[in-house]
Amino acid sequence: MENQTLNELDTDINNIPLDTIPAMTVGDVLDKTDGVYFCIKNRDAVFLWVNKDFADLLGQKQEDLIGTRDSRAAHVAHDKEVMESGIPLLNYYETIEITEPDGSVADLEIVTQKGLLRKKGGDEIIGITVCFSKRFPNANIEADRLIRKLNMVPTGIGGYLAHGPESDIILPEAALPKRFNGDRRAYSTNYYLLKEGEVLKIHALNQDEQWFFHQGSAIKLHIFSEEGVYSTVTFGSDLDQGQLLMGAAPHNHWFGAELVGLGYALSSCSLAPAWDKSDSFLPTPEQIEMLKIKFPEQVEIINKLQ
Repeated sequence: MENQTLNELDTDINNIPLDTIPAMTVGDVLDKTDGVYFCIKNRDAVFLWVNKDFADLLGQKQEDLIGTRDSRAAHVAHDKEVMESGIPLLNYYETIEITEPDGSVADLEIVTQKGLLRKKGGDEIIGITVCFSKRFPNANIEADRLIRKLNMVPTGIGGYLAHGPESDIILPEAALPKRFNGDRRAYSTNYYLLKEGEVLKIHALNQDEQWFFHQGSAIKLHIFSEEGVYSTVTFGSDLDQGQLLMGAAPHNHWFGAELVGLGYALSSCSLAPAWDKSDSFLPTPEQIEMLKIKFPEQVEIINKLQ
């Protein structure tokens, strides 16, 4: 073979073993590609082939997936959009559910490439190829790098904080609502990072806290009002899944936060008027108990966030 060009060989180049030790076919390579997950689906969203990494990530066997229909409605709908457009999709950020070793389900941020599967010898689109990788494969290393780069410090109630720009305009105490004690700058900003395994504990602020998502996994705020209304808002980059790039935690509401997926979340927060340490409140044990009475369906969440 060393003395022949491929054009001189009467064979299918896709079946030629690669010059590796031991020899491997293209199928061998695709089946086990470190950090790359690959599948092929037809127009009816039936898996025609998946590599081993893809099946392992979903906690299933290849033979159990191949021949079954993808049940994830949002992903199927998006596949159809790509096939109808006739244009391959590159570097698409999305979120998928994966099964953890303990059987629990977690969200994973990924970067996806979607190609068009065309009929052999023709132009008809008969399916789609999906190739993706983890968006943050070394999330803990990346989080620690950001903490160092941004000079972040622990908040004391979960996560890391770095102060950002603040206004040079001073608002006198007389111009502020009575809940503020003393003068304040017009606004303040900060970076906030939450790592996997941590939560932002329940607390309240005198100001509305505006959140702006930057990167990482999605982060969910759990908000409890004095009127007995429980609400959530999830900040992240997957807009198709209903995540938001920005939003706010209302003043004088108890709230805390947790990661939706794995890794970390980096965001910015802005408060107006500017934050002062006297503007933050942690609940007393008695207030925690009152929250549990007022929000019985969220007791598990309250326990996690206290």
